[in-house]
Amino acid sequence: MTFTEEGQLLQHIKKGELAPVYLLYGEEKYLKDLYCQRLVKAAGDAFPEFNLHQFEGARLEADQLLEACEAMPFMAEKRCVVVKDFPFSSLPGQEKEKIEGLLAEPVPTTVLILQVDDGEFLPKKNTKAKRWMSLADKFGIVMELGRRKPADITRFLQKSAQQQGCTISKDLCCYLVERCENDMLTLSNEIQKAAAYAGEGEITQEHIDAVTVKAVSARVYDLSRAILADQYEKALSIVEELLYLRYQPTVILAALSGAYVDLYIAKTAKNAGKGQKEILENFEYRGRDFVVRNSLRDCGRYSLKLLRKSIDHLAQTDYRMKSSRADSAVLLEQAVTQLFFIAPQ
Repeated sequence: MTFTEEGQLLQHIKKGELAPVYLLYGEEKYLKDLYCQRLVKAAGDAFPEFNLHQFEGARLEADQLLEACEAMPFMAEKRCVVVKDFPFSSLPGQEKEKIEGLLAEPVPTTVLILQVDDGEFLPKKNTKAKRWMSLADKFGIVMELGRRKPADITRFLQKSAQQQGCTISKDLCCYLVERCENDMLTLSNEIQKAAAYAGEGEITQEHIDAVTVKAVSARVYDLSRAILADQYEKALSIVEELLYLRYQPTVILAALSGAYVDLYIAKTAKNAGKGQKEILENFEYRGRDFVVRNSLRDCGRYSLKLLRKSIDHLAQTDYRMKSSRADSAVLLEQAVTQLFFIAPQ
């Protein structure tokens, strides 16, 4: 059975009637880890040294997995076997066949949890992913745990702050997401740091700015704004900071290109009389509403011609980085400098 809502999985776990197989996949690792822990607990925590067996996908051997699943539980109804980072696409032929056989005939006294952390597990596009999903769906539960909606993220952050004796406004929750990315594991760590720094009471923007780490995408967004605002020294200082923090030039360039594409999409939509709703319906911005909102706010100052030429220049730089032996950091700095010549046009 494939669940489409997180609430379905939550209610299923609360009922305690566990399936023999669970396949958890999706973008949000925090949620996959969370529900994996809940399933392990629901399976029974008696004598975990005997009834809980965990494997890492990189070192997974089919025979050991089968042996762990087929072992009888020790003074308990169920035993639990967890495979972290299940290597769905890289299993050798015989290993794959053995595990497929296990899913086709699961052991009734074992709860097997396969957690997929590979971003290429896309059942609609990847035939291997679709096959594993189909096998798990027959006798078990399949659940995609993707990015939560902004309202859910806000509730999560406010609850996390409350647990540490603090409060945080909805606006600052949005600010924290923009600053640190919509990743629940990262946000969980950052809200704890902000709450600890605040001590008690209201978490302010000053608290957030003082102790949280700005994500590379947010810093690169600052870079694009500096370029388009003709702030050359600020732009180069951001590039130097990102390189000093050991971000790869290709990663910085990709993020910078993405910022310009976001502005281009927003500008095109605005010219066509469309807004945030239409952009979210037609482009992949799930859980990243703030990107659309910010792009719509900023795109009015720039022409489509400017944005188009900038994107074309960044694409050419990307090609040069990947096809030549030139220093990628130098190419990045040259690309940023060239964008300043394009900007006034």
